[in-house]
Amino acid sequence: MQMKISEIKINPGRRDTQQRNVEELARSIAAVGLMNPITITQDNTLIAGLHRLEAVKLLGWTEIECVVSEADGLQAELAEIDENFVRAGLSHRELGDLLLRRKELYEAIHPETRQGRRNGQTAKNANFSLLETKSFAQDTADKLGVSKRTVEQLVQTARDLTPEAKKTIRDAGDKITKGAALKISRLPPDQQEEAAAILTIAPPAPKRQGMMDSESALSEFKALCARYVSGIESLHHRAEIFAGMTISQFDELGDSAYSVTTAIKGFFEKVHEIRHEMEKEHEN
Repeated sequence: MQMKISEIKINPGRRDTQQRNVEELARSIAAVGLMNPITITQDNTLIAGLHRLEAVKLLGWTEIECVVSEADGLQAELAEIDENFVRAGLSHRELGDLLLRRKELYEAIHPETRQGRRNGQTAKNANFSLLETKSFAQDTADKLGVSKRTVEQLVQTARDLTPEAKKTIRDAGDKITKGAALKISRLPPDQQEEAAAILTIAPPAPKRQGMMDSESALSEFKALCARYVSGIESLHHRAEIFAGMTISQFDELGDSAYSVTTAIKGFFEKVHEIRHEMEKEHEN
């Protein structure tokens, strides 16, 4: 359904958009249209699609295609938090705060997954409905592509840090690592702010060369993907020719496509492996 942009409400707690991403998205929408509608609640509050909404505003649109979700209240807020997960630029502190709120919402919606209830009831009940719902940590880890331990430590940090220590860590930027923040959270409350302040004075840890080159690597990867997508799209008008290929030619076509997906899969497996090692280093 079409909705007037002026009637769409945005919760004040949402993260700000990144202007560069909005501008890139606006150029894409101008070229090919809005491929995915935004999602709103029944009272017109935005759940998912803030960058899309800002992009069409930039283009001067007054209406936008929307999907109205039946989710409301806790479910809607949970969906909004999950939308924030895909944003670039979340600090470990911001992510921890999001996860802490997500845990509250998830366990309110699925009270059977709360620690203690799950282990205490599943062995006694004849029905296994409790086993069918993932724990908060497992569900979140699956969505983020990280380990349960990482989720649990981020939540622990967000839960146990004092407001004063959180402010110091936020103001410190990248001088205080995720692992250091976790250690600070385990200190008595009256020692946390001082410990965080001491770390802000220390020189930041040297960055890996790979991290320094991350922007150029990302640009190269995006350009490669764009060339690939463009090349495949240029073949659409010849689809009938491909459809009329012999069995052996069609097998070769499938093998070629499979080699591309295999290469991409292998690349991301390697990236996840390295990222996991880096997370373990930060935890230590």
